[in-house]
Order: sequence, then C-alpha cells, then structure tokens
Amino acid sequence: MADITIDQLATQTFYQIPEIFFTRIQHNDNGYVKLTSSYVELSSDAKLAYGALYNRCKLSISSFQKGNRDYVDKNGAVFLIFTVTDLMLLLDKGKMKVTQIKKELQEHGLLREVRQGLNKPNRLYLQLVDAGLEIAEHYSPEGVLLKKVDAFGKVIYQKEKDSQKEPKTLENSGSPFFGRPKSGRQEVHNTDAIKTEKSKTDNNDTNRYQNESSLSTLSDSEAFQMGQHGFLSAQTIQRLSLFGKEAKLLQNKIYQAKRQVEKDYSHLLQHQEMIYGEVWSQELEREVDKLIFKIKTGENEGKAVKNIPGYFYKMMVHFWKIALLIEKEQGFIALSNQSDYAKSFPEECPSLISYYYPNKLSESKLNQYLSELSERIETC
Repeated sequence: MADITIDQLATQTFYQIPEIFFTRIQHNDNGYVKLTSSYVELSSDAKLAYGALYNRCKLSISSFQKGNRDYVDKNGAVFLIFTVTDLMLLLDKGKMKVTQIKKELQEHGLLREVRQGLNKPNRLYLQLVDAGLEIAEHYSPEGVLLKKVDAFGKVIYQKEKDSQKEPKTLENSGSPFFGRPKSGRQEVHNTDAIKTEKSKTDNNDTNRYQNESSLSTLSDSEAFQMGQHGFLSAQTIQRLSLFGKEAKLLQNKIYQAKRQVEKDYSHLLQHQEMIYGEVWSQELEREVDKLIFKIKTGENEGKAVKNIPGYFYKMMVHFWKIALLIEKEQGFIALSNQSDYAKSFPEECPSLISYYYPNKLSESKLNQYLSELSERIETC
C-alpha cells in the first residue's frame, strides 16, 4: 500500500462516474442537505459500467479528432460496438449479470441500443445524465426531513405543521379520471357517462374508489411521481399515481410482464435480448387509460375488478407480446421512425399498434402469429 501524494494523481488514470449517481451531504447552520436522484438506485456494477463505457466514448471522440469516423454516426453521436461477450470481458462479469446491467442503464435512460440487423452487433449509445433529476432534501440537525426541492428550485415536499390536516384523497387532485369533490365528505363523483357507484355485492373489496377505501392519499401519489420510472412517460406516471399505494405495484407489473415475454420468446430476440421499451412509451399511456376505464365501467355495472394488479399483468403480457411481434416484423429502424412520427403527429397516428394491426388481436391469433414467426426464423 502507499499513500496518495500531491503529485500522484497526474500519473493515474480513472474511470469517471457522475456525482449524481451518489448521495452527497452538505452541512449548514440549519442542519444538512442531502443531494440525491433516481440514479442512486443503480447498482454499483451499473455505475461502474457507465464509467467504463464513458471512457470508451472518450476514446472514440479522440479517434474522431484524428480523422477516424468509425464510431461516430451521421448525426455526430458517438456509439460503441460491443457484443454481449465484449461487455463480459470489459466488465469482467457473466452473461446474466451483463444483461442485468444493460437493462438497468436502459431503464434509467442511460443507454440506448440500436439494432443493425442479423449477424451484426448492436450499436450502443451511452446517454448523458439528466441533471434535472437531482433532488435536494433539507434536514434539521435532528435528521427530520423538512422539505424537498427539485433541480429547478420548485418545492415538491414541505413538512406540515404539527396541526393535523384532514387527508386529501386523489379526488382532490383534479384528475380527469376521478373528478373533483364539491364539498363535505370526500367521495368519488360521477364523470361524464361513466358513473362510479358502490358495488351492491357483499364484498367490500370490490370497490376501491369509495368512502374509506379510496385509492390513497395525495402524498402517496406525490411520492410515487418522485421515484424513477425507466422508459415510462410523464403521462403514464401521472395516470399510475392515481392508484396511490398501488401505483408502484402496477408499475412493477409493466416491467415484470416485459421480462416474462422476453424470457418466453428469447429465441426471437437473438442478439437484441430485450424489447425496446422506449419505442412503446406513448402506447403504454393508452394501456393505463384502458385499465382505468375498465375499473370504472366495471364498478358502474356491478362487475368490479377484484384483483387489479393481476388483471393489469395479463394486459401487459398481451401488450408486450404484440410489441415483440411488431418489432420483429417491422425492424427497429422502421418502427422507431413510425414511433417518432406518432409522437409528433398523434392525430394522424394515435396508436402505434392500431397502425400495424387495425383490428384487435385476440390472444389466440396473437399466439398464432408469434408461432409462425418462430417457424420462419428457425428455417432461416
């Protein structure tokens, strides 16, 4: 061992890892401030992998400055060419661990993968960190959380005074799905033609939006929205937050279903290894809307959804199977271009799935198409 001297750093090389990946403490006269972000949730392996890949990006930039354009695309973006085996060697990890690391980076918006076609390794585009995700948590000297401030200076949490306030349920949030109560006891009010009434059955658990079993308090929704959500859009996060304490569980069902489909149809994914969640972010908004509509109409008709997470999981498995089918049929580049077009012109292309399959795909028909696709790949 040897101590670090004042002249030592100039002779050493290090991987650079963004500070925002770690919690930092700043002490002051009023207590201390903890700087954190959703990136803190990354595993140590994923953080180190980002540093290693960032170092390779720097080498590509240096090479470009010397006239080598092999790792710079037409837009000036630096990309990396790494097979899973290459990443295993670079990170000194096994295949399963490398796959997990890639998923972590992708779900945090730090890695973008572009498929190049059969027998060609994918391009990996390392993404810049988003400084806007940083949260400053202010604590008293005793360690009591006083407030949270986002990167733009907006207070997103303020400790209430000792006087207890009446809890505000999601009905107070002004949601277009659940309405806004006028006065008195907070209950779900009717919105348009869809009425939310208490189920006439004896099972009190069949209605999740009435009296004391309302979805959750507003603070639960706010806490959920402050978390990290991978490739989910802000609109999807807002819709899921309406479920309060169940919001995180429903979000997990999205990722669990995706992983299950990727596992069940791994023979179709080949070197891609995963479905591109970012392409389907806008489509997921529609799926959550469908869930909300199903819940409300079911209650109105006396056929309430008793197991919402289970029902949503089945929805998501069906959704990701369609996503996989379309990805394999259309190819990533064509699908990505159509996805961008749908986001720019939603009136002309409101649904990516409906664009490719105007008629609703039943489960049996979907399984048939996937089976036929598997047979075509096996014969190639």
